[in-house]
Amino acid sequence: MPPVFSFHLRYDDNTHETATSQRQGEVEDTIGRIYQRFVEPGSMAHGGTIDDSRYRLLRAKHEQFVRDALHGLSSGFVVLDASQPWLAFWTLNSLSILGSEISAALRRRALDTVRRFQVAGGGFAGGDRQLPHLAGSFAAVMALVLIGGRDAYAAIDRMAMHRWLMTMKRPDGSFEMHAGGEVDVRGIYCALVVASLLNIMTPELVAGSAEFIARCQTCEGGIGPFPGVEAHGGYTVCGLAALEILGRSDALDLGRLARWLSARQLAFEGGFNGRTNKLVDGCYAYWVGGAFTLLQRALRQSQHDGYLYDRTALQRYVLACCQDVRLGGLRDKPGKSPDMYHTMYCLLGLALSQHYTGVEPEEAIADTTAIYSVPARMMQWGPLPASMDVVGAQSNAVTPVHPVYSVPLVPLAKCVQYFYSLPPLAASLAQN
Repeated sequence: MPPVFSFHLRYDDNTHETATSQRQGEVEDTIGRIYQRFVEPGSMAHGGTIDDSRYRLLRAKHEQFVRDALHGLSSGFVVLDASQPWLAFWTLNSLSILGSEISAALRRRALDTVRRFQVAGGGFAGGDRQLPHLAGSFAAVMALVLIGGRDAYAAIDRMAMHRWLMTMKRPDGSFEMHAGGEVDVRGIYCALVVASLLNIMTPELVAGSAEFIARCQTCEGGIGPFPGVEAHGGYTVCGLAALEILGRSDALDLGRLARWLSARQLAFEGGFNGRTNKLVDGCYAYWVGGAFTLLQRALRQSQHDGYLYDRTALQRYVLACCQDVRLGGLRDKPGKSPDMYHTMYCLLGLALSQHYTGVEPEEAIADTTAIYSVPARMMQWGPLPASMDVVGAQSNAVTPVHPVYSVPLVPLAKCVQYFYSLPPLAASLAQN
């Protein structure tokens, strides 16, 4: 049955108009005008039949948008002075997902830049002469994964990283984002991604983290930043990914989580919002779409069980509403400006919705909680070609990504191969 466009799918405020419902209506008006361009003429009387074959990923424009950012940003971007590793990660990852070349010159420049942010006491800062920060450390390590090569991997001081991570660890299993900083689920995710990639996971580092995440699950079913706070798509995918690394997805009420996630996909727009009663936003193509991929694994469902969300509707939203035709790059929603953040996360969501990335239940490694099983379990994830679903032209296909680490699979595998050829950190600690 062909997809149908209908205004009956719009939000119903039950005649109780609020500022929130007014804004929702304005967004739906804009998106409705865009979708009507793709409806077959004369089909609106009984619900418009959508011609999905007309969508095109503006690959060349997006690549140019990213490369232009690499040549320098305007003074307005000074607000991101503490997010410089993120700028490296967003740009390099966007190019990788698009399948674009990362030249030798760009690789050298990126490596020299990221190296500068490593702090002698361990971890990476968000910029020169700043405090080491878990988010900046995550972004810096992921940028080095994308840069690739022994010189990039060897630039990381593993021993100092572990010592610093342990200073961020709190008795309840959570992590401070920086010395004296905020505590939330992001910290656990960032710490475990870094530790699992660098082969520095130790029992004391992961102690209590699964239990802390479980306490962050709300009455709605999603995961909040810390116990007692509203559920949010970003914290939900961070919590789920951290639990996947730990092999502890069973710590959550998965049925309640599934219900909350299902409510995040909006019937008219096709995209996701991040919280109850919020507007659609392109970045949640990953922050919620990635959570669905991880939930499917936690529920031990295979590709044959189908997807837990409408993959076609999400791709339609990204391709029709999030691409900036004039400037290139991707955005939150129509009327917003494109930026590097939304460009990367929209592309990540597109990749996860095009490629069924998972682990077949009958092939899954049984020992999920032992630290030594982490690299094998993480490398079991992969795309299953028979389940590929690309909306529009086949040329819209982008590179498959790992839902836990949010980067393409090939550079990730090379990184894991390098660090797990080194002695485990526990042995190194015993020698010191």
